Parts: sequence; C-alpha cells; structure tokens
Amino acid sequence: MKKLSFILLALIFTFASCTKDDDDTIDDNNDNNNDGNTSTLAPTATQNGFAINYTATWCTYCGKWGAELIHDYSDGAPNGAIIAGHAGGDPMTNSLYASFTNDRTTGGGIPSFWVGDSKTTASGAMSSLIAGGDAAAGVDYTYEVSGNTMTIKTKTKFFSALSGDIFLSVLVLEDGINGNSTAGQYVQGGVATSYPNDDYKHDYVLRESSVDGEAYGEKISSSPASGASVEKTYTITLDPSWNNPYPVAIVWQFAAGNAPEYKYINSLKKK
Repeated sequence: MKKLSFILLALIFTFASCTKDDDDTIDDNNDNNNDGNTSTLAPTATQNGFAINYTATWCTYCGKWGAELIHDYSDGAPNGAIIAGHAGGDPMTNSLYASFTNDRTTGGGIPSFWVGDSKTTASGAMSSLIAGGDAAAGVDYTYEVSGNTMTIKTKTKFFSALSGDIFLSVLVLEDGINGNSTAGQYVQGGVATSYPNDDYKHDYVLRESSVDGEAYGEKISSSPASGASVEKTYTITLDPSWNNPYPVAIVWQFAAGNAPEYKYINSLKKK
C-alpha cells in the first residue's frame, strides 16, 4: 500500500512539473522558451521610431501639408510604427482615434502630430528620436492572414530593467486608399496643389487593435528585469474590404499622472 501511494505521488509531481505557466514572461539568459512557434523572433534594442497624425478627409490643412509631413516621418523611420488616426466625420474613423487622443491630445485642432512622446510638427523630430540611441526594449513579430483573420505572434524583450506596467499595442493599418477627386466620401480636402496629378492615397490608416477599442493594447509585464522577454499571440478580425492590411507593434511604459501617461519605448513595422 505504501509503495502504491509513493508511485501515485510521483506521478502527480511529474504531471505538475509539466504544466505550462500562464505567465508569458521568460528569461532569455536561461534559454527558456514557452512557445516554440516564436523561438525564431529576435527583438533588438534599435530605436525604430513612432509617429501619429490626427487627420480627416474634410480637413484642408491635413491634405495641404499634414499628409506630406507624415510621409516624411515615415521615410525617416521605415521600420517604425507610423499611424494616421482619422477623426469623426471621416469614413475611416473609429473608436481608436479617441483612445489615442485621450492620452496624446490633439491640442484642439488637426492636423496634429506626436513623434514619440512629443507633440510636434518639427521636420527633424523623427531623426532626433531615432538618434537618441538604443531603446530599453524591442519587439519582433510574425503574422499571417487566413480568410478574414490575422494571427500575430509577438516577442518583446527588455534590454534594461524597467519599473511599472508595460503595455503592448498590436494594431492593424492600411495603405493606399484612394483619396483623389473621384473617391466619393474618401476625397481628401486640400490636395489640389500638393498633389497636382490627382493621385492622393490615404496611408497608415488606423483600422483595428488586438484589444477592442484600446489603442494602447494590453499590459504584458510589470517591472520586467533586464533580459526578460514576453511572448504573445493575437488574432484580429479583418474587414474584407481592407486592402492588404498589415500590423504594427508598439511597446509602452505606463506612468500614471504624466502627459502622456503611456510613454513610448519602441515599435516595429513589418509588411
């Protein structure tokens, strides 16, 4: 009887030791990996840059100079998350616009820009952000689309210890939406002089988030140590009318009472 009890206890211990931890934080220095599907992901500390432009089809200045500036920022950060959030009264608006502006305000008008944690329209803002050196964290991801579902597998790695809560945004964007004079409700105001060939396209359009209505995503870690990493998988339902949608990922550090409260750390765009 004692022998049987010992065998049962041994079996219970074996099964318990094989149970996957619900916490997705791992320590790369110990070569642990809790998801073989993301083992090839390799985040780096390279600062990729981030910018968001608050815009609208009915905004003349958004077409005259806002579109040109956001494209300039994109040229300066080819691997960074460059986003166009469309305001109310625009066919491309959604709840994510308000989610972003609640923390990164428009200042009362559009076009309005944020580069990193600075509200600015300075032409050199993106180069200054990137020239600031390596980031405290980096993110890498793979994605695939099957039908109307996009699956994104992410890995966030911390290269310095951080305090407080860390959030990850996984957002879906769309480029190349026709905004010329024949585009109906999508016609962009103010582009007659800057786009004389009547070939305007809406790019970087903010479409969807991995967390419904939340532009800043979800908390993935709290006070992570240097060397720690977090692996997550997200599924996002796509509208079949979207043309070649693609994801971007952004890492934030939450700092309550600050402006903005979600402090930018790093981002990545892969198309």
